[in-house]
Amino acid sequence: MKNCFEKDISRVCLTTNTWTSLQRISYMVLTAHWVDDEWRLQKRIINICPISAHRGESIGQAIEKCLRDWGIERVFTITVDNASANSVAIEYLRKKLNHQNASVANGKFIHMRCVAHILNLIVQYGIKDASVSVDRVKGAVRYIRASPSRLTKFNQRVKEEMIDSKAQLCLDVPTRWNSTYMMLKVAEKYERAFELYLRDDHNFFLDLTTGDGVPTFDDWDIVLRVIKVLEPFYHLTLKVSGSLHVTSHSLFEVLTDVHCLFDGWQDC
Repeated sequence: MKNCFEKDISRVCLTTNTWTSLQRISYMVLTAHWVDDEWRLQKRIINICPISAHRGESIGQAIEKCLRDWGIERVFTITVDNASANSVAIEYLRKKLNHQNASVANGKFIHMRCVAHILNLIVQYGIKDASVSVDRVKGAVRYIRASPSRLTKFNQRVKEEMIDSKAQLCLDVPTRWNSTYMMLKVAEKYERAFELYLRDDHNFFLDLTTGDGVPTFDDWDIVLRVIKVLEPFYHLTLKVSGSLHVTSHSLFEVLTDVHCLFDGWQDC
């Protein structure tokens, strides 16, 4: 693989991400993307490593070391999210690559911002006002999922109400709004089952009232509207998140779709 990078591949595009583990250790993953001789898109994870901190220079140095270890000199673009540390890291790498005369157009186009992350920021900001209702529904889902016996009783209420859905209740990941969309989309189908369960299980009521509160009719109405708002963003995110095909060419289409969405909502 190293020989391939050193001799056969003309240009490599990189994507990178950082995160902190439950043990409070910072990690970075680096993936290389390129088009092979048969015009097929290829990608390989070339490093997962701990980094000293989520600081720009630390990220830049970790990427630089990985490129050196793999013998990669000809980098075309580096795609990152919009964290300020990434801008510092890219500038660090731009200078290094320019010094080696290994960049295109002096690295003018090396910094690519992740469209999916930009959509994520838009959505996270947009659903802030609905957070109380979302948290109440999440609390209800969490209680039901906490034990098999509760799930069994809940499924009985679903049958009693003859709700035509086989989707399983799921909890979201706070940093992934698309998982919030899936959680709400499933939970909303079972609104009547939640109401029945609430009448039968006093502990359910107590648990919710000591937390974010019991989902009200207004909460479910707000959740339904949130689902309608999130749905187009969910599909747009899928459009630009493909890992088996190039997605950069769809950027203008996505921007146009977002603009049309906002125009339509403004007229409502």
